[in-house]
Amino acid sequence: MSLVFAAGALADDLEVIQRLDHEITVATWTADPVWFEENLADDYVLITPAGTIRTKADVIRELGVPGFKMAPFESTEVQIRMYGDTAIVTGRMLQRSTVGGLLYSRDLRYTDVYVRRKARWQLVSGHTSTVGNKR
Repeated sequence: MSLVFAAGALADDLEVIQRLDHEITVATWTADPVWFEENLADDYVLITPAGTIRTKADVIRELGVPGFKMAPFESTEVQIRMYGDTAIVTGRMLQRSTVGGLLYSRDLRYTDVYVRRKARWQLVSGHTSTVGNKR
């Protein structure tokens, strides 16, 4: 009986993490500060492809940069691993954006770490790396 409950709870958690992974993609290209305010932990840390560290406040502030526009994108190659109250999401995304009239395209791999706190999943850490060109 408890095994069935645990399997059901795991399936529910997996569904929540899948939803959050999709939502962060949409919130990124729509520059939705409310989503980030609600779903990033206060101690959230993002490590960018350049190796710089961004906090929750940095991420939210950067959403409103004048002249920045991101094209819609979807994550691919998504894998989710569940470890009790921790979930690790890896995937790939091709982001296209315009900044000050210049077009940019970035092929990125990402790792997001979610932790369940007070019965709620929060994103606590993220890391992105640029995918190199094939030789």
